[in-house]
Amino acid sequence: MKEREFKSLLSADGRRLDYLVLGDPRGAPVLFLPLDYGLVRWPAPAEAEAERRGIRVIVPVRAGYGLSDPVSKKVDYDAALLADTRQILDAENVTRCPIISMGGDSYYGFQLALEQPDRITALLGCAGVLPLTRREQFERMEKWHRFILAGAKYTPHLLPFMVKAGFLLARKIGKRGFIHAVYGQCPADVEIFENTDVFEAIVTGSEVALSEDHSAHAAFSAQILGRQKTDWSDDLIPLQDTLPVIFMNGLQDPQVPVETLKEFQRDFDWIEYREYEDAGQLVFFRYWRDALDILAPYLGK
Repeated sequence: MKEREFKSLLSADGRRLDYLVLGDPRGAPVLFLPLDYGLVRWPAPAEAEAERRGIRVIVPVRAGYGLSDPVSKKVDYDAALLADTRQILDAENVTRCPIISMGGDSYYGFQLALEQPDRITALLGCAGVLPLTRREQFERMEKWHRFILAGAKYTPHLLPFMVKAGFLLARKIGKRGFIHAVYGQCPADVEIFENTDVFEAIVTGSEVALSEDHSAHAAFSAQILGRQKTDWSDDLIPLQDTLPVIFMNGLQDPQVPVETLKEFQRDFDWIEYREYEDAGQLVFFRYWRDALDILAPYLGK
């Protein structure tokens, strides 16, 4: 995998703010939201293909991840994350671009589109998540996702301790063991993780979340405890006729099983859904070529 240098900015409140540029550094911009696991790298063939297609992939390193300074506990983490992302786009002189989000980061993609509708041309949600409005949607999740997300919803005072324990477990058993534990009931995700290029991308990228000398568990908790744990359905109303939204959902997703996906499709029928039987939450890492094809019409110059 090609080494990439992090770029650094100084945020408005004086924090160090890092980000990566993958693909063609002078190409058409795409904003990539890398999930709260901090999966900031793509498989080497995907990064090479982005470069070949003239695509500049901009990947923020969130506050509290990697060398990006954390925010104070008194600060609204979501507001800081969105402000930091806008600042990075400004620094890269991005006036218009689409977004690729992973998992629950679709929430942040929608928020950015609400704040700056003229800047965001489309949202591609890989394993996209929509507002969770039914208790059954938490009960259907596989054990890790249910443990964390239901904890945020119903026992928020315990969540920081639960997340810290999860990060300590990941450090103890290693990233391969942790991925197998989290995605063990999703054969497609375990299989794609063991692909050499995908393994390298996930292990290398997630260093910003967990390494020998760093753990982003506090920032991880702040995101899960933010507004995305509430019913934010009303946020989607103004976007219905203005923002092209495409979801790529694996039917083995441990967070969004088929029954929940069908509810999303009924509740938000204006979104375009593409289903993949042989994929789970890591659908982007298996079908990144599809993602680049889908976004082609929405790329700026």
